[in-house]
Amino acid sequence: MRDVRAWHLDEDEQVVCVAPAALWGVALEERQPPTDPVAYHGRQGKLTHWWSSTTGTLVVCGSKRRTYTAAELDFDPGVSRFAGEPVELHWAEGRIKHRWRPDFITVTRSGVRQAVVLARARMGAQWHERLAALQEVAAEAGWQVQVREVPHGIRRDNLLLLADYRQPAVCDRGHERALLAAFGQPRPLCEGVADSGVPDLLGRDHVYRLIWRRRLRIDWDRPLLPISLVWKAGRGR
Repeated sequence: MRDVRAWHLDEDEQVVCVAPAALWGVALEERQPPTDPVAYHGRQGKLTHWWSSTTGTLVVCGSKRRTYTAAELDFDPGVSRFAGEPVELHWAEGRIKHRWRPDFITVTRSGVRQAVVLARARMGAQWHERLAALQEVAAEAGWQVQVREVPHGIRRDNLLLLADYRQPAVCDRGHERALLAAFGQPRPLCEGVADSGVPDLLGRDHVYRLIWRRRLRIDWDRPLLPISLVWKAGRGR
């Protein structure tokens, strides 16, 4: 059993160092990193923040991989809140000292707290050692550990396109009803917008917003284009 200590910010935004058991019930998904984040794997670079439509807060992301995952967490209806790198774990193996931050801490709609770790193409000995340390911490803190694949390819491209429409926007109720009615069955995006009676550009924007809100659906294995099939959630495919 490793002697792990966890650094995080308390409710007064002061850095504290605690044993894993003291993390039980701590809302880390609402906290910022305990110290200034370091660019991914120590490389110099500009850190980014993801504005979460789920919570209306900024989430720290230290790499593009984390940004892509933040987009997916934001789109996931099962996630109620998440934060980037809000806890830093410290432990020693012999004379070697380790310091590591799980990529995200999330809490689900059902109240389950999760430590999210991004899968890597090559998950070597160091990665497995870090995961084992995290699993020990999670067992004492009452967390689950989730190893998550980073969105890639067509799914990632569609996700990032739709994420541009995640900000709150006023959508005319009549337009929204017309668009949902137009896509009662799967049909090309441009055709449904045209038949809805909503002006073309405005209608497409609203369709993207409705897809982000999961009111409309698409085939995530195909690029989202004007000719892509779109349908109302709970209908068709």
